[in-house]
Amino acid sequence: MPNPKTGRASGQLTAGGLSGAEAFGAPPSRDAVERALGWADPVHVEVVEQTGSTNDDLLDRARLAAPRNPTVRVAMHQLAGRGRHGRRWHDARGRALLFSVMRAWDGDPAAASAVTLACGIVVAETLRQRGIEAKLKWPNDLLLLGRKLGGILTELAFDAQGRASLVVGVGVNLCLDPETRVSIDQPAAALDERVPERRLALEREEWIAHLARAVLEAIERFEREGFVPFRPRFEGLSAAVGRQVMLMQAGLPAFSGVPLGVDEAGRLLLSTDSGVQAVASGELSLRSSQG
Repeated sequence: MPNPKTGRASGQLTAGGLSGAEAFGAPPSRDAVERALGWADPVHVEVVEQTGSTNDDLLDRARLAAPRNPTVRVAMHQLAGRGRHGRRWHDARGRALLFSVMRAWDGDPAAASAVTLACGIVVAETLRQRGIEAKLKWPNDLLLLGRKLGGILTELAFDAQGRASLVVGVGVNLCLDPETRVSIDQPAAALDERVPERRLALEREEWIAHLARAVLEAIERFEREGFVPFRPRFEGLSAAVGRQVMLMQAGLPAFSGVPLGVDEAGRLLLSTDSGVQAVASGELSLRSSQG
């Protein structure tokens, strides 16, 4: 029977004759990710079949000592993957692009939330370059046709000498089996709606490397120039342009209005009945312009 949300039958064969489970059965090649990354400076790339959370793995390491060189840690499956506010990230083994980037951080610790948005912008742009019409839902969700495709989680860690490390986690759905789709508490999307599963399996290392490179470039530029160069790029990617939204804070409605964009610190500018509000944190609930 076809899945009513995807129009594809469960267990459908890929173009190469393999089912999705077979196509994604092998872990990505560490060497292939490293080659495709093409970073001029040394970057430590590691691939694991399973872990609790790639972010947590790197945060624990950063608390022992800030890294000398960037690290990209890739997992086929996370047992305790999470998003903002500790929400669980649901994935089936091999069915999502899951990685974290760790880098020493010399910037303002208070700017970490704006780094999240900057990384979201470059990840969305990279996906669009590869034929995925990704949009952003402030501050960290990646959307495809209004459904959640992935997300960004940025965290800071400090070692005993007070040196800071930035860890940026990226999760993007490759394909969703019915069980995983039901587990997600909102409408979800996956890359296989635009790219055949077989091709995704063959190109996983490229997808990971291109996204990781975009994140590393964004962090470097943010350290030099702050959020200012990213700001004009947000509006064209925002899923909330011209739409009425409800901003939720701590699970409760805080403001209702229409987003105008973001300011130079990455704060959401929301036009409300009481004027323009600059909001640094929260979660948007998108609604139609009619309310």
